Amino acid sequence: MDDAARLERFSKIAVYVTDAICIPFKLFTLYIIVFHTPKRLRQVSLFILNEMFWNFLCNILVCFATLIPAMPAECFKFVDMYGWLAFLRPEFGGHLFAKVLFSLTSQYGVAIVLSFHFRYVAICHSQRMKTVHPAWGYFYCIGLHLVFAVFILYTLQQWEISLEDYPNPEEIAGKDGLFCYSPNEASKNLMIPGIFGMYVVFAILGVTPIVLSFLHLKRQEKTVQARTVDMQRKVLLNLVKLAAVPILMAAVPALVGAFCVYYTHLKGVNEVFLVCYLVILNHGTFYGIVTFCVFAEYRKVVKRMLLRIAHA
Repeated sequence: MDDAARLERFSKIAVYVTDAICIPFKLFTLYIIVFHTPKRLRQVSLFILNEMFWNFLCNILVCFATLIPAMPAECFKFVDMYGWLAFLRPEFGGHLFAKVLFSLTSQYGVAIVLSFHFRYVAICHSQRMKTVHPAWGYFYCIGLHLVFAVFILYTLQQWEISLEDYPNPEEIAGKDGLFCYSPNEASKNLMIPGIFGMYVVFAILGVTPIVLSFLHLKRQEKTVQARTVDMQRKVLLNLVKLAAVPILMAAVPALVGAFCVYYTHLKGVNEVFLVCYLVILNHGTFYGIVTFCVFAEYRKVVKRMLLRIAHA
């Protein structure tokens, strides 16, 4: 068995295990948040659900197919996990799968940003927002999600190249199921720095409302009840703790994966990219665990359920 075959076998097993663990756990997490959220956390829970929803969709997607890096070629192998997508040509199916997967992945960052934007509004402009129709909030969320999804779809579309036009045919000779992107630097410089730039934008859009919210709470300490300020600060800190999970287990691996795609001839890039890919797929499980840990309300519900099971 050559290296490519071993990598494909490992990838399939890892995806099977990921789906077997992550999907049931995320369904359980979604159930807890939907049906056991106290009234004071109802708005906050919507943004937690938003982030979980996009990661859950990614896990559902990889039930049907996955991709395996085929570097040093600027290509990936499209793998139909159960043969349900046999009607798709691998090249077309691979490009379609990558577009859907990476556009879904970009929504993690949008979900985090939105949670801090609306927390900022709740803390700093609560009175003013009482006069604004809730529909505008939904329009804002949908619009921001669409902007980044369109950005990913557009840049991937511009980077695509057909197998017939691939400039280094010796790199893909004898390999099947591939879909490729242009290996020339001009095309890479559109996509890869674009990914880095997108995360810089996420950082700016996320950090700014966090800082402004903490500053506002600091000023309110002398004019508002200490209990109210402490509660607002605690919720904001919990959201910051939650954001650390997708930052460390989605954003960082995505940037490392982008580095691998840019420097395809480095030794071990296939393995590094695959590990990053699997970490991103699994981060939602850890996000759910951290959610239970930082919010006492959810932790108590889970504890009660486990005790019932233990004493059943």
